[in-house]
Amino acid sequence: MDRFLTLAVGALLAPLPSLLAQETSESAVPETQGPMVDLPEDRAAGVESVSLEDVREWLGYLAGPECEGRGTGQKGYQVAAEYVREHFRSLGYEPGAGEDYLQVVPWNRTAVADGDQGLFFGEGDDAMKILVGGGLKGWATAAFDFSGPLSVVTTESPREWEPAEGSLEGRAVLLATSADLTEIEFRGRVRKDPRFVSRSLQNLRQKIDEAGGRLVAVASEVAYEHADSFSERTSAARRTNRASAGAALQPVVPVIDMDMLAQVTEAAGIQLPDLGGESRSDAELKVRASIEVTTEQAPAFNVCAILPGSDPQLRDEYVVIGSHLDHLGKRGDTIYFGADDDGSGSTGLMAVAKAFAQNPVRPKRSILLLAFCGEENGLIGSRYYSDNPTVPLESMVAELQMDMIGRNEEGRQAGNETADENLNCLHLVGTQKLSNDLHALCMRLNEDRNNFAIEFDEEGVYSRSDHFNFARFGVPIAFFFTGFHPQYHQPDDTPDKIDYPKLLRIATYVYDIAFELAQQDSRPLIDPELWDQMGRLKASEDPAAPVRKN
Repeated sequence: MDRFLTLAVGALLAPLPSLLAQETSESAVPETQGPMVDLPEDRAAGVESVSLEDVREWLGYLAGPECEGRGTGQKGYQVAAEYVREHFRSLGYEPGAGEDYLQVVPWNRTAVADGDQGLFFGEGDDAMKILVGGGLKGWATAAFDFSGPLSVVTTESPREWEPAEGSLEGRAVLLATSADLTEIEFRGRVRKDPRFVSRSLQNLRQKIDEAGGRLVAVASEVAYEHADSFSERTSAARRTNRASAGAALQPVVPVIDMDMLAQVTEAAGIQLPDLGGESRSDAELKVRASIEVTTEQAPAFNVCAILPGSDPQLRDEYVVIGSHLDHLGKRGDTIYFGADDDGSGSTGLMAVAKAFAQNPVRPKRSILLLAFCGEENGLIGSRYYSDNPTVPLESMVAELQMDMIGRNEEGRQAGNETADENLNCLHLVGTQKLSNDLHALCMRLNEDRNNFAIEFDEEGVYSRSDHFNFARFGVPIAFFFTGFHPQYHQPDDTPDKIDYPKLLRIATYVYDIAFELAQQDSRPLIDPELWDQMGRLKASEDPAAPVRKN
């Protein structure tokens, strides 16, 4: 689930009660103990084809080392996308985009060009070099080449640390081209959380740029530990905000370790413990930073698959079921596995896909399955799809989104509730914001055969997952979400913490709703007063779905 935008999100039980009991006793996390789901005869066989072993296998792969956290633009995302595509293909689904099920989303991958790339201290043959491939780390999204006299400055000591006199513990040393840095307060440290390393460096660079210098490099053990090795960097090729697009193309500064720093300062004749936070320049020692990059399309796809409906009159209408396949990927040497966010939703999508494909009764309307890229980067994959749909938006009966459906919410973001208190909890998000028909259907099917303890539109997540890009066009949506937990966006969001029976139970609920939507004669209507309340969030004047007439 994307944490940067504002948002709206017990077991497709195993066919045999004994299997459910076995799973519950063996799991290391609390699991749901809900009733067996008794579905109508026309759809029950599809559910029975999916087992707990299936979902453990699928999620174990998606959130395993092979997929390396499924970062959009990274190799691991391509591995995951091909895995999901082959699942759809093996079940007999037709491609929903092109001939290979993949809708390419514009995404840049930059890599450092061949040759000597890096930092050069001094001039001519005697220049000291710190090169990419020779210990220099960092990130680059655009080429840069600049030079000038060397300035060196240390950040202040963090308030909570009291290092020994002359120690650089907790501080960073900044190498820059000559500028007046004496009036700038470089407070704090490069934060240890790898999610914030590049952001910390960007903030330091901005301050030096404003003072008329260029930040050549940062020496910090923390930053060096978590920085990439300049192997590649990816970013969305198209952004609606020009400022964010420009920032994405600016290079992030190189990072060096303390041994490299010692070589530089020795050549410059600078004693670091004497700096005291002030900058020092040596006009005799010039520095040049030079890195050239190449750019190509990165692995960024929406995986799209269609199961055609059985009714000649209704098969051109679609029930859309989605999840986001991406997570935070690999950052430096750290993998963010994303088992719950959103390996669980992607696994739920695979379960629903199998249930529909194995069910003897084919519903009247068609089923469109979408696994999105770029959700963690700002809902980019679903936005690209909704702006470039492979079937008309007007033909979409509803979009059902699964994002983080594998845990029982707990911790600070859950009001300090425990997981045991939320075994049967499910958040139903967005159904009351566009279509009362869809909301009533979801509630009826829950009351008839699921009995989740449903919470509505909690935690401000309505616009933070991919369903929102369909809502803004007036497609009825329902977002299924089991809440936050301490492992959200952390490396330890791993498969061993998933409540597999609950995941399957939610997948069954979504399958049941989708089947009902695909079979019933009418389709959910948009309520005009709810559409009006969307206000500036609307992407079109009129909704894609039919509107209820007052």
